[in-house]
Amino acid sequence: MPDYHPDPIKRQRKPAEQRIRDILAAATHVFAHDGFRGADVQGIADRAGVGKGTVYRFYPTKEELFRAVVDDVMQRLTAQIDDAVESVADPFDYLRISFRAYMAFFQDNPEAVELFVHERAEWGVDCKPSYFVYKDAHSDEWLAVCERLVASGRCRVTDAGLIQELVGNLAYGTILVNRISGRNAPLLEQADALLDVLFQGILRA
Repeated sequence: MPDYHPDPIKRQRKPAEQRIRDILAAATHVFAHDGFRGADVQGIADRAGVGKGTVYRFYPTKEELFRAVVDDVMQRLTAQIDDAVESVADPFDYLRISFRAYMAFFQDNPEAVELFVHERAEWGVDCKPSYFVYKDAHSDEWLAVCERLVASGRCRVTDAGLIQELVGNLAYGTILVNRISGRNAPLLEQADALLDVLFQGILRA
């Protein structure tokens, strides 16, 4: 990873909601770079432009802060996808647009992937990763989309659950490999190629 150089925000009195946003933004960068154990709360406070006591006032422990950061990432990801497909009725377009919105989010927020890796490394199998908690919470919604796609008669594969699983694994696997491998290729470019292979296949009809 590149060297990390904090760029503290000048400390000033701000509304509580703004201070929380600043703390979460600062903590996202610090946790992504240094991991859970290596992260220093004072460094997070300095970057956010608040006192260390302010951080602990909102998040009494470093673990609570880390989990709030990951939760914030998942909420922003979910909101970005929801906004992208808000007025989309066709299930094929819904999957295509949501897939691109997903990739766009991680292209703009690559540190989010580092958080997923650190969460798994720190808590292992003892705690279900937040990503999959959110994924499971929205599973029925995505299954319904896949069922509508199958019902439209456009799919060779008629198992909606399998389609849902394949699309989800393709999306998550791509962002992980892209980041961990160090390639950091533009995810939106990959999204179009992946969607083409997913929906058209690799063999000639």
